[in-house]
Amino acid sequence: MDHVHVDPVSSTLSRRATVALMVAMALAAMVGLVAWGPVGLVPHMHHFVDEGTWMGVPNGINVLSHVPLIPIGLWGIWRVSRLPSYEPLRWIWGWFFLCQMLATLGGMFYHLAPSDSAFIWDQVPKSAACSLFAFAFLAERIDRRCGESPAIATALIASLLGGIWWLYSLHHDGVGDLRPLIWLEMLPVLLVATGAWTLSGHLLSRQDWMRSQISFVVAQTVDWTDGAVFDLTHHAIGGHSVRHLALAACVGWVAYRLGQETVRTHKTTALKAVVEPSTLEAA
Repeated sequence: MDHVHVDPVSSTLSRRATVALMVAMALAAMVGLVAWGPVGLVPHMHHFVDEGTWMGVPNGINVLSHVPLIPIGLWGIWRVSRLPSYEPLRWIWGWFFLCQMLATLGGMFYHLAPSDSAFIWDQVPKSAACSLFAFAFLAERIDRRCGESPAIATALIASLLGGIWWLYSLHHDGVGDLRPLIWLEMLPVLLVATGAWTLSGHLLSRQDWMRSQISFVVAQTVDWTDGAVFDLTHHAIGGHSVRHLALAACVGWVAYRLGQETVRTHKTTALKAVVEPSTLEAA
């Protein structure tokens, strides 16, 4: 999809430099988290500015603002299923949308009655979706093996182990350590920010990757300004709920752009069907 004509030697050097930078960023984040020490939930983690009942649902807006992510996830799985059968990244994207929907259901469950025990149902599938997104980026831009079954299993197991570590540290030390899950959630931003503009791919363009991460950053930003957004909208909706809608926009755009590969394939097939008989007739 990204077509740039450059000198092969310069391209190879640039690619190696980008990969080295991506590895350095990921390792730096890991070392930084290790040096920081255990990261637990802040005291006000389970308190949101908009905790009112809506349509009979406790914390209604925070719960129901997840709803758009469910049809978007189903749409994403459908779009991925229509990719060409020879496309090696079909499975990792399918798993991404599945984990995204599990995170949505876990988030709805968590927001019904926020607590430490419910938090893990939201956090683990969310970290799995982020790690799969990062592996999908690596598979398209670095090495297709990052999108194969071993890589998918690694992403899922890493997220599960992160959740187990949080539960273990919560019961052993009294403070659940979120560092492994935080690192997995940071990976897409770190990798895309350093590699999207230099490395080429075929399913998603540089702009697609950057738009997805800008939406993610916007989602995190409005989450941090939960109360300010709530006041700005005259108590109609808080920043945390807007975060869910911004994430829906992020996932929806990825689903839409992945499906464009199907459109291109069908057009190419149709063009060949028209051109080939004409060529034979001319012969």
